[in-house]
Amino acid sequence: MKDELLYLTNPQDKKIMQSYFSLSEATAELLGEHCEVVIHSITNFESSIIKIINGYHTGRKVGDPITDKGLQLLKFYYNDRNNEHHCYFSHLSSGDLIKSTTHIIIGSQGNPIGLFCINLNLSYPFDKVICSLMPKFDFLTPQRNENFTTNSQELIESTLNEAIQTISKTIPPDSKSYTKAVVSYLFETGIFELKDTVSQVAQRLNITNHAIYKHIRELKNNK
Repeated sequence: MKDELLYLTNPQDKKIMQSYFSLSEATAELLGEHCEVVIHSITNFESSIIKIINGYHTGRKVGDPITDKGLQLLKFYYNDRNNEHHCYFSHLSSGDLIKSTTHIIIGSQGNPIGLFCINLNLSYPFDKVICSLMPKFDFLTPQRNENFTTNSQELIESTLNEAIQTISKTIPPDSKSYTKAVVSYLFETGIFELKDTVSQVAQRLNITNHAIYKHIRELKNNK
């Protein structure tokens, strides 16, 4: 049992809250680094946060207080017991747009024991959001055979066909993330070391050379 749950004396309430610890980790892993997940205990509003993942979005940490919105939602719940969850938009002091959902955690006695909050930073760099939602490169690609060709254009075409065939199994060609996924695959093969690769890939994917160079720069920065 987590130390953060020692304030709960009811074993059933501890189990309920523990399930939200696991859910918070699963939620953050699913949605990626643009998602902040927070669990509050309502036994001490001045130090309510007992679990937080990706807290760099709001600058908060374990031991920080509840928000005014959290207090308001609890008041709504006490006035109407059907109000167990709310979804809303807000802005950080940085100006970032946040979409949040807050769920009131109900204990074994039917009373609130905590809050489970998910905050999506809608101003987070879109390329990082896409990367966090895409399968990892090792998952996308099988073991590759060595291509023995007599010219570079043939090697580029063969590698590009392989990339398109592999990516299309998991990402639809009309998806916004499809092009970047193909470029990411090709980047990992090292094929962009050949001087004609960018123009050949751009023509095949019907995008500009500039778009491909932009993806490559982002991939190098992430490395």
